[in-house]
Amino acid sequence: MSVASSASAPLPKGLNGYRVMLARNPNVRTLWFGQVVSYLGDWFNTVAVLGLIVELTHSASGASLSIATGILPSAFAGLFLAGIAADRFNRKHVMIAADLIRAAVALTYLIVDTPEKVWLAYVATATLSFTSAFFAPASSAAMPNLATREELPLIGALGQTTFATTIVVGAMLGGAVAHLWGREVCFMLNSASFLLSAFFISRAYGKFNAVPGAAASGGMGWRILTEGARYIRSNEVTRAYVFVKLAWAWIFGGVGLYSIFAIQIYDVGDVGTSWLYAARGVGAFITPLLFGSIFSLHEHTRLKWAIRAGILISITGYAIFGLSTNAWQGMLGTFIGHAGGALVWTFSNVIVQSSAPDYVRGRVMALDSVIMSSVLAVSALLAGAIASATNPHIGVLAMVALAIVGAGIWLVKFRGK
Repeated sequence: MSVASSASAPLPKGLNGYRVMLARNPNVRTLWFGQVVSYLGDWFNTVAVLGLIVELTHSASGASLSIATGILPSAFAGLFLAGIAADRFNRKHVMIAADLIRAAVALTYLIVDTPEKVWLAYVATATLSFTSAFFAPASSAAMPNLATREELPLIGALGQTTFATTIVVGAMLGGAVAHLWGREVCFMLNSASFLLSAFFISRAYGKFNAVPGAAASGGMGWRILTEGARYIRSNEVTRAYVFVKLAWAWIFGGVGLYSIFAIQIYDVGDVGTSWLYAARGVGAFITPLLFGSIFSLHEHTRLKWAIRAGILISITGYAIFGLSTNAWQGMLGTFIGHAGGALVWTFSNVIVQSSAPDYVRGRVMALDSVIMSSVLAVSALLAGAIASATNPHIGVLAMVALAIVGAGIWLVKFRGK
């Protein structure tokens, strides 16, 4: 396995390990910079888009549909196209192309100003989702070629921590910017963030593909399309930690109701939505950063126990959120929910990423993303439909119940794995 880092000295334990890794591996550092600015733009955009749709539709289903249209196209692309692109083409070029397309599409929201134009917001969200599906597996598949085996778990934890930190900063700033200067400024900043991300990625010069075009080596057509699924089916450990998302991630249907809780229950408007996203980000920030600096790639036993603990913690958190009647209770619930969820998401990805060989890794990571995306989309739609028919509290708690059932089945089926 090729690496970009020339240093062979072990990384120090604790937070200093992240500093040393970024200092000695310029490719990882450059990609991380791009990730930071892109995530910041995303969360500026998310708060503004959800607020816009709730304002124009006055509907819980409308907000949940926005979440679903931000997920399902990604799942479709990941299932049929994105993984193959990540294995067949230069992953660096795939990532840059995705950023440039997203920069243009992100400006579409600027013309959505009446209920009759809401459909354009959904189209823009779906297009961004579809294009993003090409970026994520290319990035995940490239990383083991750009980093040492020792660096890989820290990169996974750093990625989750970065995602979480930018939720806090991006959502809070996004809520403030939308309130002070209007949602249009958020949409323009999101577009600019993709251009800046593309610039940073263009500055990375490592080997993004171990064997370019390796997807073609197994044949053509249907065989290429299904090779990732065949690998997952043949490797029980990989299968277990891909399927954990299918079992547990139902609780996150409640994310689609953040704006409904903030506007209709807490009565605090878009700023309340940003508070919930910020609490989510703080929770997701803490656990991967701490655990990622303690565990090594070879300590899969500890990672697996952390995943099981994370399932319990995240379900507890969303139960609290589902019962909340004010912003403080809601923030506590989302904090706990995503502190646990970050353990499951981050460490299951590390196990899957480290177990798949390079020639098929893009397709395995794409299918992993498809499963997560599909559960999130369906759970968001279900939560929205139940909330519209009953109330938002029941919408969230119904998803918690599904997660309890799914996690129980997974724990029984894959016990010992």
